[in-house]
Formats: sequence, C-alpha cells, structure tokens
Amino acid sequence: MNKLDPTPADHRSRENPFLEARAQLSLSQKELAEKLNTSYYALVRWERGDQEPTQDILARLDGLRHGKAPEGSRSQVDKREVVFESNGARANIRPLPLFSVDEVPMLKAPRETILEDLRDGELWGDSEIALADVLSRNSTPAQTTDTPFDEEVSAGKNTYTYDAHTYHTKVPPQGIANVIREYLPDGGLVLDPFGGSGMTGVAARYLGYDVILNELSPAAGFIAHNFLQTVDVDEFNQCVSQIMDSLSELRGQLYNTECRECGSTVEQQFAVWSYQLECNHCEEKFVLWDHCRKYGRTVREHKLLRKFPCPHCGEEVNKSYLKRFEPVPVFLGYKCCSKKIVEHPLLKTDLEKTAVCEDILLKYRDDIPNQPLPDGVNLSQPKRHGLDAVEKFYTKRNLIACAAIWREIRKIEDPNLAAAVGFVFTSLYQRVTRLSEYRFWGGSGNTANFNVPQIFNETNVFVTFERKAKSIADHFVTTAKNYGGRALVRTGSATDMGFLPDDSIDFIFTDPPFGANINYSEMNILWETWLGAFTDATDEAIMNRSQGKGVEDYQALMQRSLEEANRVLRPNHWMVLVFMNSSEKVWTALQNAIVDAGFVIEKVNIFDKQHGTFKQFVSENTAGADLMIHCRKHSGDEAKKVPEERPTLEVFDFLESQKDSIPVLPFLHVKRDAEVDYRTLYSRYIAEAMNGAGYVVGFSDFRGKAAEFFEGEK
Repeated sequence: MNKLDPTPADHRSRENPFLEARAQLSLSQKELAEKLNTSYYALVRWERGDQEPTQDILARLDGLRHGKAPEGSRSQVDKREVVFESNGARANIRPLPLFSVDEVPMLKAPRETILEDLRDGELWGDSEIALADVLSRNSTPAQTTDTPFDEEVSAGKNTYTYDAHTYHTKVPPQGIANVIREYLPDGGLVLDPFGGSGMTGVAARYLGYDVILNELSPAAGFIAHNFLQTVDVDEFNQCVSQIMDSLSELRGQLYNTECRECGSTVEQQFAVWSYQLECNHCEEKFVLWDHCRKYGRTVREHKLLRKFPCPHCGEEVNKSYLKRFEPVPVFLGYKCCSKKIVEHPLLKTDLEKTAVCEDILLKYRDDIPNQPLPDGVNLSQPKRHGLDAVEKFYTKRNLIACAAIWREIRKIEDPNLAAAVGFVFTSLYQRVTRLSEYRFWGGSGNTANFNVPQIFNETNVFVTFERKAKSIADHFVTTAKNYGGRALVRTGSATDMGFLPDDSIDFIFTDPPFGANINYSEMNILWETWLGAFTDATDEAIMNRSQGKGVEDYQALMQRSLEEANRVLRPNHWMVLVFMNSSEKVWTALQNAIVDAGFVIEKVNIFDKQHGTFKQFVSENTAGADLMIHCRKHSGDEAKKVPEERPTLEVFDFLESQKDSIPVLPFLHVKRDAEVDYRTLYSRYIAEAMNGAGYVVGFSDFRGKAAEFFEGEK
C-alpha cells in the first residue's frame, strides 16, 4: 500500500485515545460522540486518524476517562466550559416544567403583525436606551491578545440550541464562544456585522459578554432576537398548549383518518404527494411514484430512480425533463395498532378532505399572506412549476393549519411571549411546504435554495409545531437560562453602522455572505411574508444575477462593510471572518476587501463544523471546511498592504508538503469506499496561500490537479 492510499488501516493501528476511551467506558461511537457533545461523523474521523481533534475535545475526553477534568484543562481554568448541552426535551429524557401558570391572556382580535411591539425603528427590544447602556458599560477597552488564535476549531451542529431554529448557514455557537474567549479573556463588547440567526450573540451571552448584532434581513433579525431572549418556559408551554387546544377541532378536520386495522380515528403524521408526469415519447400521463421506486435491502438503499421505462410505451424516460401536472397524494402515515408509523394508501374519506379544505380556506383568507413571488435566482424554479406566490408553496391543508396557528399567535397579549411562540412557527420554514422532499428514511431538509421536488412530504403542521416547541423550550431551559451580559439586534446594512461610535467594539466575529452561494433576501421571503417585513436588498453583499451584482459589486459592498467594521473596532483589536468558497475570484475579492478596508490578515486556519453529507462529498463543485480569517486593526504606520505582486500557490507544491497527512473521507450511511478528502485538502490549501498573501485556484481546478498528482504517485 502506498502512503497516498486512502485505506485507513494504518490509522487504526496507531494508539488512539478515542478507541481507548470507548473500550474503557464500554461506549459505542454514537454514545461517546454524545458525551463529548460532538458529532458521530467527527468522532469516526478522529478514531481513524483522518483529522486531529482540538485541545477542547481532548480535555473533555480526558475528563470522561478520569471522572473529572485533568489539571490545566480548559474546563478547570475557564469560568464555564463551552458545552451547549441538551435537556433532552424531544426525547423525554427529562420532562419540561409542568404547567404552573394561569391561562395566558389573549387579545380579542389578532395583531396586524407580531413585529409591531418588538422593534423601535431599526433596533429590536429595549432600543436606544439599551444601546447607550451597553456602550457605557464598555467605555474602557477590553484586554485582548497580541497574537492570533493559532488553533483549529472543531464544533458540531448536534445541539438543540443549534437545531432550535433553522437558518441557511450557521456557525455552531460553542465554537464561536471558544474563539471569543481567546480574544477577550476578561470580557468585552462583541459585534457581528452580518448577524444572521444570532449564533455569535448566543455564544457571547452564554459567556456573559455584551453583544451587538447587525443584520440586513427583518426575518433574520426576528430569529436572532428570539435566540437571545430569556423566556418563562412555564408560560411558553402553557401558551403552546392553549393554542393547540383551541384548534383541536380544526386539527381533526384536517388530519384525522381511520386506522385500517382497528377502525379507530387516528391522526395522520404525514402524507406523501407525487407529481403526475407526461411521457415525452407517447404523451401519456402517469403518477411518478408508481413507477420510479427501487427498493434495496435497507431503507438507506431505497432509491427514487431518475431514469425508468414509461408505463405506457416502454421507452426510457428521464423524470427531470418531463412535463409536470398537478400532484396527487399517494400514501399517508399514522401510528395506532403498531408502535411504528405505518404507511397506507388513502381511503375515499381521505381524498374527500380536499373539498372540505376549500370551504375552510375561505374562513382564513385574511390570515394568509398574499405575496407574489418576485424574480430571483432561487425563485425561478418554483415559479416554473406554478408556485408563483408564497401561499402556493403549501398544500391547502397545510396552508389552513399555518394560517390558523399564526392567527392565534398574533392574539397573544404579551408581545414577547407572542414572539417566542412565533419563533416556533417560523422554525417550521420549508418542512411544512411543498418544498419538503420525501425521503425513505424520514426527516426533512431545509436547504439553502428553493427546489420543488417531484415527490414531496406533506407533514402534519400541528405535530411538527409541537415537536419544534419542545426543541425551542429545551434551548430556553438550558442555554438561555445561562445567559449573562446584554444583547442588541439592529436591522440595517453593514455598509452603514452609524448607530455605533468610532473605536467602541472590542471584538468582531462574523460569518459574511459567501459570494453567490446563498441568496439570503430571496430565501427569507417565506418568513418575511408571514412577518410582514421585507429585506431592502440594495446593499446586500452578494453576487446575484437578478440584482445585477457581480464579483466587483460583491467586493465593493464587502469593502464598505469592512470599512465600517474597521471604524467601530478599537485599535489593535481583532476581527475573525468565517468563510469558504470554491471560486478563486471570490477569494481574491474578499482578500482585497479585507486589506483595502484597513485590516491586516494575521492568520488563517480551519473551522470544522463536524458535519458531512453524501451530497456535499460527491458534488464536484462544493468546497470544504470553513476557514477562520484572523484580521487585526493596526494603527498608523503599522498597517500593511498586500503586495501588488502575489504568486499563486501551486497545487503540486502544496500537495507535496501534505504527503504524510492526507485526510481521508469516510462514508457512514452509503456503500462507498473511503477516499481522499479533497475538500479538507482545499481548505488547508486556501489557508496556506492566504497566510502567505498569495493567490489561489478554484476548487474545481484544485481537485483536477490533485487527482492528477495522486495518480502520478501510485
């Protein structure tokens, strides 16, 4: 076997603390991963020797093996170890607090919008009074470090805080907390100019620090605001219970069915719908579901075929290119006589519910947002398939359920409690729409684009709402109860943060838009339609054909934003950007924007989110682990500029230096041999190039040259 062979046998032969710990504690890989508050995927890679764990993980592992934290470990020297543990609400490991409050007061009529009592102009919450207080509390510069954080960060997404509410891209807050603590060991004021869903705020408040989030999208501002609130969980649970009780009759009308075994009335958990397609050879129609399935030995091996024979003429068809007609329900699932959810064809009474929905829909017409879909990069595919308005993203049944719940939420008298329960509603996002792709193994994904699948899952909105309420309650009774410091959210462009004075911020951590990777203003339209407030995309720092923004516009907007970040940051203090892209043009644009804004790039290293999906790893154009770019605001003559003449780091030279540490990619849920992890290699390549102020090649070119290099080494 040559040294570049990805077979991991040689890794297993080495002494490995994770293997030793599992043997000592009699734990499976999944059990040890849970105790370490990390992902199963990350643990597998550490055991194999494909990646190195961080010192935090090793210290936690040593603590598990010895029953306490070892001398000198972070968990002893720090005020609080950054572990966002779950209370187990969803799994009922520990029950949530019992309802011990009186009935929550409700208004006679719903508010126009739940945002009206949450914002004062651009600022959320306590507005300008709180801002003045936060700035006054941090009038003296906080202590910071003289050197950049020189350690890779590895932080998983497997916490209820991270999962409480979806967003298009998030950085795990426990990883952010570790970085904040390194740069501000004694506290200080933290800023995130591209606040997103508020994970920087969660990390800062968990440490007890003050934090300000700036975010362009009202929807993201709403999500961040709720992530940073402390909530009386008894009142929250009581409110959810009241709403569910008030809608119990409607719930039955929409989702009840008959158990095929015992005849009892039971509640549907979901229904699966399939589009009807037209054969491009014989022009006959057929239901896709009936003809595209292929079953394997396990559920993970079941497939929905892309190509198959037309049931009418026998010619091979490709489902991607066939004309679609109206979708039809093909089966539903419920739990009654079996402990598991059982799938069944629909009865006549199930099909008749469609007519009932038409009548009920009229009663909720005023509660349904009527927002036509504008033009957009991510909006063209839904419009092409007839989803040209937000309400069409839902089946009629799920649209009624959403409208009914949203009406009751807007009637909650306490605006902060209404926001917290509204936070549950917005957490449903795509999973209750026709964008929820059916998977044989269950679950649903909230992808960072709008794609209308040909076979979709119509989940029960009430069941999903109750389940998400438990997850969010878990966040409130675990992470949020430990909050200290103060948090402020502002809705506005990062290109103009005039609400903050010069030299007022101690540390900046941010996850800015990754070029053209995600079109946030388009993806947020689903939330913002229900909330009744929309993003002003004029200064949105992205590349977007519909907005007429290319890489030059992206660089200019990023530079303006980073100039504002430089203005408000204190001299000799730090900004950390988390970033990844597969395009050399985007990397060059970002690097130029950072330096032209007045920052000096001192260090670049990896932020590993410990997450890998089959789609990510087989896509030819998806780059790897995110990078942390550590930038410092120097004063006066100390400021440096990137040299005008910058060499491109040659791929072959880089790979030659990596021969003894080639990362290997395991595939945990599909039958596929382990192979070289080109994405992790690319992340290392970008880091080395930027540390040397050099240019880079794009991921596609990198992968091709790397494959050529490894082929030559065999």
